[in-house]
Amino acid sequence: MNENNIVELKEHTLDESICTSENLVYTKPQTLTDDPMHYCPGCGHGTAHKILMEVVDELGLQNETIGVAPVGCSVFAYHYLNVDMQEAAHGRACAVATGIKRMMPDKYVFTYQGDGDLAAIGTAETIHAANRGENFLVVFINNGIYGMTSGQMAPTTLPGMVSTTSPYGRDVKPWATLLKLPICSPCSRASPT
Repeated sequence: MNENNIVELKEHTLDESICTSENLVYTKPQTLTDDPMHYCPGCGHGTAHKILMEVVDELGLQNETIGVAPVGCSVFAYHYLNVDMQEAAHGRACAVATGIKRMMPDKYVFTYQGDGDLAAIGTAETIHAANRGENFLVVFINNGIYGMTSGQMAPTTLPGMVSTTSPYGRDVKPWATLLKLPICSPCSRASPT
């Protein structure tokens, strides 16, 4: 940037007198911290954080909300969400949220999980919590890849989608034959004579 550009910028500075509450289009929710986000470009975490915390802020639930985030990119939610947070082991966010909600039924509890945590290792906990009708919110960030480990294929990677472990696109055809294998083959029991 040269000297002329700096002079032009100084001449076109924002008139602070127009920054009044009735002129504001957006205000950052108090439930988001001031830490700069570090997520990868195009990732949905920043948007999800903003929307989730806008709701918490608008409803005045900051002191009544507890979030549960496991490993992966979701774990960084602690840096950005200004509510009580609990860390969970990989895939166990719904199990931890179940315990929190049962011990503190008056709290608003949510989990914040990515593909690897919810759709891979945590599938059982998620399905069983839903089956039992547990009363908490599950926020699922589905990027279709494992973002924290260099973009590897995930259970949610779409057929044909390129990842670091599927450079020619995800091919689901070889796995279709596994579904045709007999799960239980007939067997006979020998009786002693």
